Amino acid sequence: MFRLPSEKEEHKTTIGALILSIFIIIAGIGGMIYTKHESSEFKNSTDVRTLHATVYSCEQTHEKDNQGDRKEEYKVRFTYEIDGTTYDDFEFRNKEIRRGDTVLITVYRNSKGKYKLEPGPTPIYFLAFAAMIPLGLIGFIGLSKDLIKYHREEKEGRRL
Repeated sequence: MFRLPSEKEEHKTTIGALILSIFIIIAGIGGMIYTKHESSEFKNSTDVRTLHATVYSCEQTHEKDNQGDRKEEYKVRFTYEIDGTTYDDFEFRNKEIRRGDTVLITVYRNSKGKYKLEPGPTPIYFLAFAAMIPLGLIGFIGLSKDLIKYHREEKEGRRL
């Protein structure tokens, strides 16, 4: 049975959206696992330090808030040294910091012995990733029903 070109394109779009909804579900699950792991590593760390780091770069991000106004947010890159090892990291700040300034940061030793920045608001990230799962499932179920209906009609000969 032959399909119209517009139906073929719609079918491809539906399959693409179905694959995207699967990726959203996987990203939600992966993000939940990652934030839970980061949070537990920080809580179980025996070496948490607050120290001064030297800023070597500060770039303004070009983002807008929900009303379309420009947000004042800066990506601050800095270095810090612990036990003779120099670490390079970044975080987002709400105010501009000049090159050469020092900032106060909190770091912890992870299970591999490396120092990392204190994780951000992990409960908020965890909930955001958790919200991705039902959204992906809703999209997956809705698109699956459309594909099943399309193939059923095609089998019964209603699609020309």
